[in-house]
Amino acid sequence: MIQKGDALDLIQLEQRRPALIATDPPYAFGGSGAEHAISATVAIVLREAAQKLDKGRWMLVMCASSWRSTSYMVEAVRGIVEPVRIATWCKPAARTKVETTGWKWASVNVVAFRKGKAVDDCAALDLDHITAPPVINGRRAELPAEVAAWMVKPFAVPGGLMIDPFAGSGAIVRAAAECGMDAIGYEKSPAEAAA
Repeated sequence: MIQKGDALDLIQLEQRRPALIATDPPYAFGGSGAEHAISATVAIVLREAAQKLDKGRWMLVMCASSWRSTSYMVEAVRGIVEPVRIATWCKPAARTKVETTGWKWASVNVVAFRKGKAVDDCAALDLDHITAPPVINGRRAELPAEVAAWMVKPFAVPGGLMIDPFAGSGAIVRAAAECGMDAIGYEKSPAEAAA
């Protein structure tokens, strides 16, 4: 289920502790003006979500493959959850016109964070890499169902609550629901929230 509204407001209203948080937030990380506002919102929402996470459970956050973006996500939740593993979604074709020597893949990092001692230590071992093209929807690229399932399945807690604070098209929410979780996504944009 995707709820329309601001993630920060909706997370604060949630009464249950999530057994899993998985999200693909906007990748802004700095700048000024609107970009700074997005960066601040992402950091605050991730921090609030991490505080609600049940002990021993996992938080999965997608970010740009640069160290700057990955570090930004790690710093946003420092002291609440611990980064345990970085996995990679490799896209077989970059959408950028810029070619860098030796760089043939566009990729997205997935940082797996844990809150306290793991309930299941082997879950993160299944998360390494996946190769899949993004779903192109006009000018936007959406998360493919197989990538969402790869990300969520090792950490799913049947019957538990999964929250995606930046649900977008809802791929992560659907993947968690298919794993038997009570999956809730928050999305500010009405077009995505209608899904």
